[in-house]
Amino acid sequence: MSDMIKMIVLDVDGTLTNGQITLTKINDVFTESKSFNVKDGMGITEWINGGGVVSIISGRRCAITQYRANELGVQEVHLGVQDKLACLKEICEKYRILPDNVACIGDDVNDINMYAFCRYSFAPADASAINKTRASFVTHAKGGEGAVREMIEILSGIKD
Repeated sequence: MSDMIKMIVLDVDGTLTNGQITLTKINDVFTESKSFNVKDGMGITEWINGGGVVSIISGRRCAITQYRANELGVQEVHLGVQDKLACLKEICEKYRILPDNVACIGDDVNDINMYAFCRYSFAPADASAINKTRASFVTHAKGGEGAVREMIEILSGIKD
């Protein structure tokens, strides 16, 4: 974990996943599926084991996301969030973490309001153009293909 960054904030669709949502109808019931990258998962686990806080803030409600977050031991999971910045500010207050000690990653316009708040912001390689323009870093990896792991590795190399 970086000495200065105490918490990482992760978007889900297009960041922890490739942004695709598969809906299947079985016996008149729709089921949703997503794929998560195991390298991202290992990076998240290592961040937590190193004493860091991980927050997931997603605009979409999804039981699969909640399950994966629980599996990884993510401390803060907020799904169906309309105002990601307001949610992030509440989490920072709860943990008494200053914005200067926070890094975030997101791929689309609903993540941009967090960018200016955090010390570092990241956009996956396939993020929207405006996100890539405004982010502190653009990863080489695409969303769902190790972008979060790359973010964690970059942060681990940054020291005070």
